[in-house]
Amino acid sequence: MNKKYSVLLGISLGLTAMSAQAQTVFTVGKEAVSKEEFLAGYKKNSSNNTLRYDYNSLNEFANLYALYKMKVKEAEALRMDTLAILKNDINNYKTQLARNYLTSKDNVSALTKEAYERSKTERKVAHILVQHYTADPTNDASKKFIDSLYNQINTGKASFEDIAKRYSMDKSTGNLGGSLGYITALQTPYEFENVAYSTPVGSMSKPFKTQYGYHIIKVLAERPTNGTVEVAQILLPTDNGTPDMVNAQLKLANEIRAKVIAKQATFENMVRQYSKDEYSVNNDGKLPAFKTGKMTENFENAAFGLKNPGDISEPFVTDYGIHLLKLISKKPLGTYAEEERELTAKVEQNSRFEIAKQKDMAEAKKRLGFKEFPENMTAMVATINQSDLEKGATLQEYPQLTAKLFEVQNKSYSQKDFLQYVKDLTMGRLNGRKEDAFRELYRIYTDKVITDILVDELEKNNKEYQGLISEYRNGVLIFDLMDKNIWSKATKDTVGLRNFYKSNSSHYQWQPGFDGVIFQSKNHEALTQIHDALAQGLSVEDALAKVNTPTTSEKIYQQTGRFDFSSVSNFDKNQLKEGKVSDIKSDNNGETLIYPTKIYTAAMPKTLDEAKGSVVEDYQKQLEKNWETELRSKYTYKLNTDVLKKLVR
Repeated sequence: MNKKYSVLLGISLGLTAMSAQAQTVFTVGKEAVSKEEFLAGYKKNSSNNTLRYDYNSLNEFANLYALYKMKVKEAEALRMDTLAILKNDINNYKTQLARNYLTSKDNVSALTKEAYERSKTERKVAHILVQHYTADPTNDASKKFIDSLYNQINTGKASFEDIAKRYSMDKSTGNLGGSLGYITALQTPYEFENVAYSTPVGSMSKPFKTQYGYHIIKVLAERPTNGTVEVAQILLPTDNGTPDMVNAQLKLANEIRAKVIAKQATFENMVRQYSKDEYSVNNDGKLPAFKTGKMTENFENAAFGLKNPGDISEPFVTDYGIHLLKLISKKPLGTYAEEERELTAKVEQNSRFEIAKQKDMAEAKKRLGFKEFPENMTAMVATINQSDLEKGATLQEYPQLTAKLFEVQNKSYSQKDFLQYVKDLTMGRLNGRKEDAFRELYRIYTDKVITDILVDELEKNNKEYQGLISEYRNGVLIFDLMDKNIWSKATKDTVGLRNFYKSNSSHYQWQPGFDGVIFQSKNHEALTQIHDALAQGLSVEDALAKVNTPTTSEKIYQQTGRFDFSSVSNFDKNQLKEGKVSDIKSDNNGETLIYPTKIYTAAMPKTLDEAKGSVVEDYQKQLEKNWETELRSKYTYKLNTDVLKKLVR
């Protein structure tokens, strides 16, 4: 080597080493924490309101961050990262997190834009459903049956509505001629939605299959979207009553409506007085905002038919009873930019998201050089006995099956590899037609192999992903280590806990207070009834029984136990008497009533059982403090104060 070059190289290496040292904030053992890592951690662990760059704040964080590093090192020294349960937890997180990186934004965006375009219109559809029962596509009676129904309608032998009423297995729509009312995007299975939006208005689709069975769709009408509506309701139940009962409730509904319109009562007061919808009665009758396709057709017609906030609908009947609606607000469909985030979230939870994942997988296979040998798959399925998939049977051994099924990145995966995976996944218990079962398991297996490769690539090449995985891994290790050394130990180490209590018993004191019952409610009348019943000498149970009935609109909440006077500071402790019910006091949370059974005028020590929650918590803190002291003595911490001072702003 040229002497001059070797000297320059030595200088360069020396400068690099000095530069690295100059940028190190602190070391724990041989591990150095760079300025970049330190600042990233500081920003991440500080809220925007408390992010300060004075020396004391930075130094405090350096000490905490160093302690975090020590805990990780201790967990690694104990080989906790080799425990199967923790490794599985970390690997599962890797796979879950990887989905955010492996899903193509372009593929998801295309599906989101499609959903938005479809959301601009609503389609009124009817359908005929024939549920699918057989696993043998060569002898599919359900498919043959729906084809025969389609032919009857298509040749004019019967109407769509008549066939739906007679044969549809969707009992909720069959008697309506199959009508589902209006639907829009993201409300039905993707296969169903595709047919609903691709079939011309007034036309009938050919039979098609979803997870629910075989369908035929007829598109009855189309209209621009109604957007979103929010209403409050009063529900008067009819309980499938007689016509006289229905008419009586309709009369009541009209009387309520007239009072509200004449401003003789508010809608909200009428809700509390009359509505029997347990989900909305305590929220002034308000229902979550909804779009077309969420409610029954006549409910939607009444809601979307209201024009201005505050308008009250005419009474109308559904299977649930008689409804009165008040319009809260209407919101039209926003622009794509306004709707994109919510639509994307829905797309990712919808069956169409599988389309994006399938495209991502196909692109990944092409890039990685995935090559299949389908003839070996066919031969394997032909060799396996159908009897292996019968009830009670298990997959047998097939040692002769060793041929290559596919290869990727110069690695081969054989029939034997695949069958071992199937056994591990299913415990060897399969059912259905072998051709279908094994082809679906093969798809799952190949997807897993490709996903594992992509996750490995992420770990090697994506710094953000590396950082998140490292944080999660370290968090899992520290949590398990602290559970063993501190949290679980504090509850299981009964001798240590009792000794700690004895040494610190003066810290656990009952302050002056009382035994008894505290009653709280927002219903003054109900609380007054409790007061009067207790004043008359009734027991707490009997007093509550008089008030807490199924028709009581406001509940009485009670707490029984020992209480310090300080916990009921709005009561004069000198006015609380044993066996005497107190006056009712009001505060921001409602009204309160106290029934003391014993008064304690002086402080007194708590037993271990009485103070156990506080004792365990304090013992945990002591164990943690002792453990952290041990860690600091075991692992050397060196702070580079010169670098830390340069970070001060």
